Amino acid sequence: MARLDPHSYTESSQPLAKHVALTLYFDFAARTIHGSALLTLPAAYTGPLLLDTRSLLIHSVLDPHTTAPIPFSLPSDPTPDPVLGQPLSLSLSAQSAALVVFSTSPTSSALQWLSPAQTASKAHPFVYTQCQSIHARSLFPSQDTPAARIVFSARLNLPHPLTAVMAAARAAAPRDPVPGEVGFACPDALWCAPGRSVEEFIMNRPIPPYLFAFAAGDIAARDVGLRTRVHAEGGAAVLDAAAREFAGAEEMIRAGEALFGPYEWGRFDLLVLPPSFPYGGMENPMMVFLTPTVIKGDASGAQVVAHELAHSWTGNLITNKTNEHFWLNEGFTTYAERRIVEVVQGEEIAALNMGIGWRGLNDEMERFKDNMEFTKLKPNLEGIDPDEIYSQVPYEKGFQFLWRIERQVGRPTFDEFLKKYIAKFKFQSIDTEAFLEFLKANLPGIENQIDLKQWVEGTGIPPDAMEPVSLIYSKIVSLSNEFKLGKIPKEQEVANWSGQEWELYIENLPKSVEPSQIAALDAHYRLSESRDYEVKVAFLQLAISSGCKEYFGEVERTLKQVGRMKYLRPLYTALVQGSAEETKMSARRIFAEARDTYHPIAQGVVESILAKHS
Repeated sequence: MARLDPHSYTESSQPLAKHVALTLYFDFAARTIHGSALLTLPAAYTGPLLLDTRSLLIHSVLDPHTTAPIPFSLPSDPTPDPVLGQPLSLSLSAQSAALVVFSTSPTSSALQWLSPAQTASKAHPFVYTQCQSIHARSLFPSQDTPAARIVFSARLNLPHPLTAVMAAARAAAPRDPVPGEVGFACPDALWCAPGRSVEEFIMNRPIPPYLFAFAAGDIAARDVGLRTRVHAEGGAAVLDAAAREFAGAEEMIRAGEALFGPYEWGRFDLLVLPPSFPYGGMENPMMVFLTPTVIKGDASGAQVVAHELAHSWTGNLITNKTNEHFWLNEGFTTYAERRIVEVVQGEEIAALNMGIGWRGLNDEMERFKDNMEFTKLKPNLEGIDPDEIYSQVPYEKGFQFLWRIERQVGRPTFDEFLKKYIAKFKFQSIDTEAFLEFLKANLPGIENQIDLKQWVEGTGIPPDAMEPVSLIYSKIVSLSNEFKLGKIPKEQEVANWSGQEWELYIENLPKSVEPSQIAALDAHYRLSESRDYEVKVAFLQLAISSGCKEYFGEVERTLKQVGRMKYLRPLYTALVQGSAEETKMSARRIFAEARDTYHPIAQGVVESILAKHS
């Protein structure tokens, strides 16, 4: 027996479910979902079937045709594996389907439940999912590996006046519950209680479990394009700002189609979540989830949307088979994002994006200097929690690899290759070996021109990687170098800068400078007060490492305002890496006070940072 994926109990010898029908009853008071998952296999099967679970209470497993019990078991050791959770073993006998009845736990790592006080409306609760990388198993029993692609239907029972959105097509208008339809998920009296409504969704394109997503709460919406509607929890102000920021979504979709082929998902809707959302964006098909921190007021947040849109071809359409091949998702998507940005916003903006990525890749080399395994495009992740080693390596080293191939063969040839690649593997999950085989077959001799093994299996940054070249990029780097000599940029030199230019400038400054220089820079340009969190956090990180205690109050406010891990990770790390015990104590105190506002995934990441420096 061999596992299909180092992060799943799914066995390679067992069939993969092709369809899942979910019935979910939301209990906001208990922060629990009572549900059932009907898993359908390709054919009748006899033998054990292992499913991934974490923090789930399994009530029963039934044959959906006869309602006869199906034998099942969980490990006798009640302590779950800290990364994998627990395997649920079903014993099937010539059966092609199984109905698993379960309840989630308030500690489900895929769910964040927000009280009314934690929402913008202050009147209604809110809940949303984040299943990447391996958190779908805490939402419903599943073969929680990207190698397993499923279609699904979902029936959600919510209290009035809440509504739901989902990364799927709406199957019908919200309606009253119908007696008998709940099956075994919860008592009929509960399902049909007064003040409840049912919403139904369907996803008829096969997706990996990590792309399963929904949100429920007081959600408003507005159309911003032919295929795009913006949804938001934050009320009219957030909705207005989001509609302005993402007004160019349709132009981006068309640019993506011209580059990579037809958009296969129908809708490209966007949901702006509360500030606790742990990522910048999540590429859930048909319903991208976004942090409100990408709304910057100058349309530059659309670059995050460009990245999530690019996933519609590379990541959602073609998916990495396991997280050890994550670069196939993120390296390709970073490349595709920059191609879309180049078309829509221009070459200089794309070059700035590349420059920020180059700086980030070099920073990751320093971060992983004691474990260079995680600087490989294809690392060994056996026993490793993907969330703990999440980094820019698969994004930026993956981008550099693809850019290197483009430079070798020329853009027209590489564009033709990309379209062939997407057409060949769409709606499949593949590994690096499949990509390399296709690469060598379609670009003959490429293995003699580029050291493919060094790029994929080697540590560090290969010598034929390339720092981007552009006039604005070179100018910003030059100004950063002048800062080392005590020179602050003149107002006329930065008059036309947006947040992206400032971010690149700060990222190229020394990691520690004189506090007086930090104060002088901020006095001129108020970077600590920037509305652009990329700029603000980069500046505050520099202030912490330079010992500027006058900014620690702003650091604390920032850590209590947002839950995006891109900001939490560097700020908490900077606080605990210093030698001052007072600063480390501040980090622990801030986390204790802010913890409940963070998503469970972010909680785990910060706890890991604090534990390493305890």
